[in-house]
Amino acid sequence: MKNSLLIFFALLFAVPGYCQTKDTFEVYFPFNIPKISKEAEAYIDKLIFNDTLIHGDKLVILGYADYVGGSKHNDTLSRERAKNVRDYLVAAGFDTKDIRLCIGKGKIERANIKGREGFAPDRKVQIIIDLTAPVSAPPATVAAPLPKQKIDIKQLKVNQAFALNNIIFQPGLPVLLPESFPDLERLLTFLKENKSVTIRIEGHVCCLGIEEGKDMPYGASGYLSECRAKAICSYLVSKGIDTARMKAIGLGNINPIVKNELTEEDRIKNRRVEIRITSK
Repeated sequence: MKNSLLIFFALLFAVPGYCQTKDTFEVYFPFNIPKISKEAEAYIDKLIFNDTLIHGDKLVILGYADYVGGSKHNDTLSRERAKNVRDYLVAAGFDTKDIRLCIGKGKIERANIKGREGFAPDRKVQIIIDLTAPVSAPPATVAAPLPKQKIDIKQLKVNQAFALNNIIFQPGLPVLLPESFPDLERLLTFLKENKSVTIRIEGHVCCLGIEEGKDMPYGASGYLSECRAKAICSYLVSKGIDTARMKAIGLGNINPIVKNELTEEDRIKNRRVEIRITSK
């Protein structure tokens, strides 16, 4: 059973960008260049002109680089790309206080791709419309526990997150532990009974350790926190839930449940996925 699950998730993760939807926008860059191109500027301008990005939106900006070059160089390159996109948005009138996070996530490893030319789709910055509560907000406003009784759709609010306390992962891996499946079945039932609901699946890592704390790349599939979100998305798709109703993103360790981890139990709580309602 354990080996079959590992194979199942490995196959699903082989498809980059799985379950991405329209509230994540990608700005692409030339090889080894951090400066925004005229084409990229025009794309951002179009997003603003069409009110796809609206002043007051809370944004997460994540920079990436392709696999060519060393980690230190690509960390800097991805960070500069993210900063340049942030600065362009600020110049266009966006408030710096509304940019929740602006970081470089380094290079995306591509084990099956070789060559000096790199992989153009990985030279990018993601602009994510962030529906989460502020990181500094009290825990009660960030996520409400998913009750064991049947969920009353009338009581749920858009942007409210389900704290699925029993969806947990192996350390450093996007592999679900067996105790996760009862809560996954409850989530599946909820989505089947409420077909108009759309959700965002938010992956998290714990704060300590090289694999977790730095949200390291996991093969060619993205970063660990993102892969954990994709694991939930993939499970729901395999059970018949339409991908159009879901989006999977990784938030790293920017919003831990336990800020000062002292025990493995604390780290387990932070190695999690939360489910946020984005529309009803």
